[in-house]
Order: sequence, then C-alpha cells, then structure tokens
Amino acid sequence: MIKTNIVSRIAALAVIVSGLLLGVLSPAGTDSNNWRWLGLGLLIIGVMWLISQRQAPIAERQPEPYQAPVMKWYQSPILWVPIIIAVVAILSLLL
Repeated sequence: MIKTNIVSRIAALAVIVSGLLLGVLSPAGTDSNNWRWLGLGLLIIGVMWLISQRQAPIAERQPEPYQAPVMKWYQSPILWVPIIIAVVAILSLLL
C-alpha cells in the first residue's frame, strides 16, 4: 500500500513537472499556444491527482521520533572542510 502510494505521488509530481516544462519551454512557432495549453492541462491534472490522494493517518506517519546516529570523528565536516580547502588551494597553485 505504501509503495503504491509513493509511486502514485511521484507519478503525479512527474505529470506536474512535465506540464510546467511544456508550458514554459514550448517550441517556438505558430502553434506554440497549443503546447502551452497542453502544458497547462497536464499541470492541472497533476495537481488534482496529487490533491486527491489519501494521506496516511498521523499515527502511521511516524510511530516514534527519529534518532540520528552519532557521527564518528572522521565523519565530521569540521575536520574535512579545511582539508578540502587546503587540497584545492595546493592544486590551484600547482596547476
């Protein structure tokens, strides 16, 4: 049930994005107005499809709060950002 619901939401979002792309990036020419109407239609259909989907009850959404795992010292960005900056600086001086 959940996988089907996720696939359905992703499909609705894909229809919305394709409608936006058709509406904004329609080909130039005499019949570009038809492409824009088609994009608007796809956009409206995608929004209606996304709104009409049933959401899971609050109890099923998140049964317990998420606990982020504790990072190790070597996973810390405080360690790696200066190292990356130093490597990029050395490479930029050498090249």
